[in-house]
Amino acid sequence: MSTKHYVAAAVAALFVVGCESGDVVLSPTNVDNSVDNSSSGGGGGGSNPCASYTDPDTSELRQGAFDGTNCLYSGAFVSQLNPLTTDLLIPFITGVHVFEDSLIVGENVDNQTVANPVPAEGEGPTLTIAPGSTLAFQDTGDYLGIMRGSQIIADGSPGLPITFTGVTDAVLNAASAEDVQLWAGMIINGNGITNNCTDTERTDGTCGVLSEGDNFSFYGGNAADESSGILRYVIIKHTGFGPSGNEIQALTLNGVGSGTTIENIQAYASADDGIEFFGGSVNVTNYIAMYIQDDSLDYTDGYNGTIENALIIQAQGSGNRCIEGDNIGEARAGAGEALGTAPVTNPTIRNMTCIVSNAEPAGSDASEGPTLRRGPQSQFENSIIFGAYSDDPAGDHECFELDDDVTRNWAQNGQSTMVNTLIVCEDAVKDSLENGDDIAEWVLGANPSTNGVDYSFNSNNVIIEEADVFANGNLQILDSFYTETTLIDNAGTDITATFPVQIGAVTRADDWTQPWAYGLQPSNQGQALWFGNP
Repeated sequence: MSTKHYVAAAVAALFVVGCESGDVVLSPTNVDNSVDNSSSGGGGGGSNPCASYTDPDTSELRQGAFDGTNCLYSGAFVSQLNPLTTDLLIPFITGVHVFEDSLIVGENVDNQTVANPVPAEGEGPTLTIAPGSTLAFQDTGDYLGIMRGSQIIADGSPGLPITFTGVTDAVLNAASAEDVQLWAGMIINGNGITNNCTDTERTDGTCGVLSEGDNFSFYGGNAADESSGILRYVIIKHTGFGPSGNEIQALTLNGVGSGTTIENIQAYASADDGIEFFGGSVNVTNYIAMYIQDDSLDYTDGYNGTIENALIIQAQGSGNRCIEGDNIGEARAGAGEALGTAPVTNPTIRNMTCIVSNAEPAGSDASEGPTLRRGPQSQFENSIIFGAYSDDPAGDHECFELDDDVTRNWAQNGQSTMVNTLIVCEDAVKDSLENGDDIAEWVLGANPSTNGVDYSFNSNNVIIEEADVFANGNLQILDSFYTETTLIDNAGTDITATFPVQIGAVTRADDWTQPWAYGLQPSNQGQALWFGNP
């Protein structure tokens, strides 16, 4: 029996048992008169606590089916072809909210017309999810999609995080720690700015870029400060296979504006990226990426927000780049579009810890640190890129790379910068600038460089690079994933004073990952950290 059919049968069995007990509303469209039939829904009353809403077109109540523990929502409740068009509250239950199809919020509009304008912020419905809730999706192609003008309010707390995962994990309890593709992931489409549209398209409302992953929904606009809602204390697990058959990120942020709140969020075990930004200006604070098989952070198409406190832990046997930064995508570059197309990608990465595993899985890309390519600018501050937990005998897992002439010129001229950052790897940097200077000179702020250039816009950076950095007993940089209080280099020298600010994502004294995050502590993980639990 295939995994898909096994999962479906198992979930169905749960609800057959509930039916025999006489406590279940089997059809989500059945009306339970004990339930408040308000348009915003919210779990009602009586014996059925599942989410409900009144269809604005038919005035029919739609409600999930309850088996005494879990709530089941069929395609008649919501799907890609049957999106929510009214507000919905998913209430807290001690069980799991199980979706048999995709959870799509709002109308998908490709381009504005007089008869069918793109909804502006707040004009679409709002999906609100109660703290502590778990939502599980049944099929590998199921995803959660927020359309332009709609919002998601998933506002958890340290003690009650909100979890999005697959049925195999949350209901069957049969997922391994690094399983991926149990469901697709989350896509949020905003009305923010992307350089994949022209100035004219942005101002006249005809900007509509097809989303990667679902090949269905559209994003983009001219509202840099738009809000697509709140994601706070949210865990997204076991993702990576979209409805179109393409890989999909744990969280895809398409043209999402700076009015959106994203704080304390985790991407755990994804076949594709952890978070990918396609344009937009949204800021992300306190982000954890664990066991991401492609890039833990990926940005392109004019993204210009700030990512602060990013803890990235690559899997021991897989994972590509901690950061992959582009200004335009591969297809646009291949078609001859200028790599420097404005508005140029230019995020700030502040207080990142990037733990490179030096993995080189067969048939996949090797693990690396940040790579900038196809014309982006980037500002790196107060960060640690660390590849010393495992050996890199071939010296081919570079920890910082600039990959094309436009990207290198931005760096050479000071439009990209790096300050208060420590790189500890056997292959620390790759490539040279366009003037022939080694990128290590740029990192270290040489003035003058070999070719007479002043790079002093970069300051307080340290590179620790040697063939046996893995075996060096003097190093004291990380304690598990925590930044050490005292930093000691490969010569045994205290380098703490080099950095005037706290570097790295998290310290024991200020551990924002507890108690909500998954996989970091022995009390809440499917497997121990490969370099040692804290």
